[in-house]
Amino acid sequence: MIDRNYLFYLWVLRKLPKNLRSSPDFYFLMNSVFAVVFLLPIAGLMFLLSNPIAGWSCIWASVVITLNLYCWWLGLKMLWAYSVYQLTLIALILFNAACGDGLTSIYVMYMGLVPLLAVFTMSRKWAIFWVLFSFICLLTLFFAQIYGYLPMRADQDWRYLAQSLICLMVIECTQVILVFVYDSANAQNLHTLNRINIRLAKTTDALKIADSHKDKFLAMVSHDMRTPLNAVIGYLGLLHDNKQIPQDSTGYIESAQHAAAHLLTVINDLLDFSQIRLGQLTLNPQVVNLRQVIHQTFHTLAHQAREMQLDYRITLNDEVNTWVSIDQNRLSQMLINLLGNAIKFTPAGVVHMQVSLSQPSPEQTWLVVQVQDTGIGMTEEQQQRIYQPFIQVHNAQAALRLSEPMRGNGLGLAITQSLVKSHQGELGLQSQIGEGSTFTLRLPLALAAAPANTQPSFNVTASQDLSPIRLLVVDDNDVNRLVVTATLMRSFPNAQIEQAANGQQALEKMQANEYELVLIDLVMPDIDGAQVVQTIRQQAPKPFCDVPAVALTANVAQDAIERCQQAGINRVLAKPFDRNTLIRTVRFYTVDKQQGEL
Repeated sequence: MIDRNYLFYLWVLRKLPKNLRSSPDFYFLMNSVFAVVFLLPIAGLMFLLSNPIAGWSCIWASVVITLNLYCWWLGLKMLWAYSVYQLTLIALILFNAACGDGLTSIYVMYMGLVPLLAVFTMSRKWAIFWVLFSFICLLTLFFAQIYGYLPMRADQDWRYLAQSLICLMVIECTQVILVFVYDSANAQNLHTLNRINIRLAKTTDALKIADSHKDKFLAMVSHDMRTPLNAVIGYLGLLHDNKQIPQDSTGYIESAQHAAAHLLTVINDLLDFSQIRLGQLTLNPQVVNLRQVIHQTFHTLAHQAREMQLDYRITLNDEVNTWVSIDQNRLSQMLINLLGNAIKFTPAGVVHMQVSLSQPSPEQTWLVVQVQDTGIGMTEEQQQRIYQPFIQVHNAQAALRLSEPMRGNGLGLAITQSLVKSHQGELGLQSQIGEGSTFTLRLPLALAAAPANTQPSFNVTASQDLSPIRLLVVDDNDVNRLVVTATLMRSFPNAQIEQAANGQQALEKMQANEYELVLIDLVMPDIDGAQVVQTIRQQAPKPFCDVPAVALTANVAQDAIERCQQAGINRVLAKPFDRNTLIRTVRFYTVDKQQGEL
């Protein structure tokens, strides 16, 4: 709770001119105002007590202080304003003391207040100066009484006056000493606090560095895990398609494929999460058919919904059949996360995705996706926590029916929320326990014209093709070269596939042989894939410089994709690669004889 005194302090500063909003200005203003406020009632009391001299002196002092305050408001320097204020108070005290009992007058005790304002508004040197000045005034008053310039009572002598003088000086010195002691203690506390703050700052910097190293390490490990996983998934796919495998072994292979797919999901989520933490998650918009992308994404999880015996529906309004510029992979990722959660927490019933377009204005178009389920629902507390990383809604009934790949890692919705914010979109949630949940995704869309040559679908299973084609597979990892070659030979049995183990071998082969397509890894020990393709594009003669190149890489960050585009690489496929996508890509650049960027 904010202190009311501090609120009053802020309120006063806001009322002052901009050049008078410092703490010394505040203290000077308050002292001057309260001096006038107290002097005027005192003047009235003095008149009532038949002491008109004191009354008129208080009135004149208040007038001078008011005029001085007005001049300060108009721009009079603080030193002069403060000096006028101090001299006015000293003159008031000395005048009333001189008209009374001198050093023994009750008015002289107020001399102890003289240096206090300097403590708050000026430097400590000025505070000492005004203490010494008040000492001089008291000594002047002392000698004036001794030498008869001011009256002295008959029962008083110089010794009595000297005692009064000493007492007054001690009082003033004590007040100043207390202020200096307080300053010293405050400085010591401030010094201790600064040392603590320095230690905290160093600890914070160390934690930030450690956190940054953790994220970089996580990104590096996630990237490096894709390479062996590419071989695992590739060989499992080849084994699954092998008709000679015994029937009982097929189930083992499918279980291994599910485990590998789950591991790939975890790696992708960790990589995305680390990129988000490092601020490196970027979007790669491209012109796509919105209806086709949504249909393909929806059917990706159809088999899981069938396994759980759910009514899995999709409703697309007619206007969704349009071409837009959007990051297709990120849109699919958001939808899969929402659909996957709906399937995961719906023991029985319906998972329904409704897609429409909203146009609040002719210049603005929004994609609106509602994913509704009749599942277990969430409490208000759970709804507030589900977008936090590594947070999962625990439900015993759901846990029993879910396979390990479906249980997730608690990053899906956190990543989805970050992706929605990256698209400048909105993600809403309505849920009640026992009645299900509805996620509403709203994303701004950039409408686009349909491309002149629409691309084939890469998600359709490719049949075997007997066309004789010549390919080059470049990868420094022997296992990856073998799995790519074996996968392609299944679909292109008449293909002539050569291999290169590094960038230098790739350059030599590409400069000496004419290939219909080159599949190349980006990260290699001598020359990376992008540099190889760029060298061929710039230095090799035709037709060698025009060979289509497809990058197979575990690094799918935006900077890597942009570097591939700049080097002349036609398409980038992520490792572990999807078999059907790889086959369709090869067919597009070879059998169909189409050049260009997919």
